[in-house]
Amino acid sequence: MLRMLSLLALCCVTLAQAPTSTNKPCSAEAFHQFDFWIGEWEVQNPEGQVVGHNTVASTQGGCLLTENWVSARGNNTGTSVNFYDARDQKWHQLYFDNTGDRSNWPELVGEFKEGRMVLLTPPSPSGISRWTWYVLSPDHVRQWAESSTDGGKTWKTIWDSVYVKTKPQA
Repeated sequence: MLRMLSLLALCCVTLAQAPTSTNKPCSAEAFHQFDFWIGEWEVQNPEGQVVGHNTVASTQGGCLLTENWVSARGNNTGTSVNFYDARDQKWHQLYFDNTGDRSNWPELVGEFKEGRMVLLTPPSPSGISRWTWYVLSPDHVRQWAESSTDGGKTWKTIWDSVYVKTKPQA
């Protein structure tokens, strides 16, 4: 009898811990730190010229941000997947474009800190890159990329853009 009660108790504990259809695995705040980038965007350079269009969507139940980029001329396209990994508590971005050369875009890894998403490439013989996104104002986000060949002592801007929402939120 005691053995049967123990088994029943173990089953109840196991069932209580099992995921249910109402659990949302990516509902914690950390998974939504990059949500300010979600939307349909016109991308402009610092002079205000349109350099492309971007659509960023929350997918996989809020576990993934998917970006789809098209240059203003339409000849360059790219897609990124962005996700928070609870194991290392870091954000990751994998970017793929229509050049077919994956080495152009190493994985970015980083964190959301002081209102900015900052992702870095791993150090390599050619240096390190740092990509930063942050809100400038409602419906405006800056994306700024820099590179360093001296281990991060000095940085040179390699990309600077402002995302302007084409469909502002109501």
